[in-house]
Amino acid sequence: MTPREQLLNVLRGGKADRVPFTCYTGLMPPGADRIPNLLPVQSAALYHAETPGVSTTAVEVSPGVRETRMTAPWGTLTQLAHTETGYGSSWTKEHWIKGPEDYAVVEQLIRHTTLTPHPEAYTAAREAVGDGGVVIAWTNRTPFQRLWIEYAGMERMALDMIDAPEAVAGVLDAMFEQSERIMRMAAASEARVIWIPDNITGEMTGPPAFRKYLQPYYEMVCDILLPASKLPVTHMDGMLRQIADEVARTGLPVIEAFTPPPDGNLSVAEARERWPGKALWLNFPSSVHLSPPEEIKRATEELVRQAGDGSGFVIGVTENIPASVGARSLQAIGEVLR
Repeated sequence: MTPREQLLNVLRGGKADRVPFTCYTGLMPPGADRIPNLLPVQSAALYHAETPGVSTTAVEVSPGVRETRMTAPWGTLTQLAHTETGYGSSWTKEHWIKGPEDYAVVEQLIRHTTLTPHPEAYTAAREAVGDGGVVIAWTNRTPFQRLWIEYAGMERMALDMIDAPEAVAGVLDAMFEQSERIMRMAAASEARVIWIPDNITGEMTGPPAFRKYLQPYYEMVCDILLPASKLPVTHMDGMLRQIADEVARTGLPVIEAFTPPPDGNLSVAEARERWPGKALWLNFPSSVHLSPPEEIKRATEELVRQAGDGSGFVIGVTENIPASVGARSLQAIGEVLR
């Protein structure tokens, strides 16, 4: 089997002659291409999205701070984001939704967005990584995650779920319907791995919210994708101990970006015990990259030991690595896995 086929086999619960080792292409430091068993992971969209009648403009209001204005037939929204100079990461200082009246604008934006299949992007990405890597097809976050991360912020959304529940529900329903269309496109596409970039952490999306908002979404995803032989993988990179039982009840076959201690709060051994039948596609704990190579090797050996027989187990890198230690750390991990 090619490295790509071996990785797909492991993600489906199988084994390989060694634990697969992956890294998002955008995070690979200089020199990483010389690590022979490191597989690149590239993402690609399967569709074009367009909202007629909507225009967007952006201006830099201060160094590193950009204001984006979205003008639509239903109203105008603004967002303020800060970009740091180290890795180009940005965070939202002021969200699109600033009050209950803004939900109606967002709902109409979503309901009037057209989705057109665009297989060329996926095909180009597959050609770029070849059989030595894998392409994950990008889809939306779960509506609950998408609303608080991308549009409202958790505090704003939490208040509005109490004070304006119908407005919030309208946006969540529109997002769910849009994502269902996307999943049907994914099921009909040539993509094998379908990525749900949720960024789940139990500290923000606890058991009640998970059961009410995420569980029905994951059921829809699995009902559409699994019969089409697609592999949905969900990005859960946060603190998962408090929602481990909820995750276990989903039909999701792969938990991606799973981050064990010292950065997460659920060990590989415990996740294997509580989630039988689910593949773990790890994010190697980011803080450990700063350790000396011998300590990185010991940490890697311990992760492999906790994984047991190695079926359904992949070690990956899904977070930024400090540039000064990136290649050194990946080399140490790769030596153990090789």
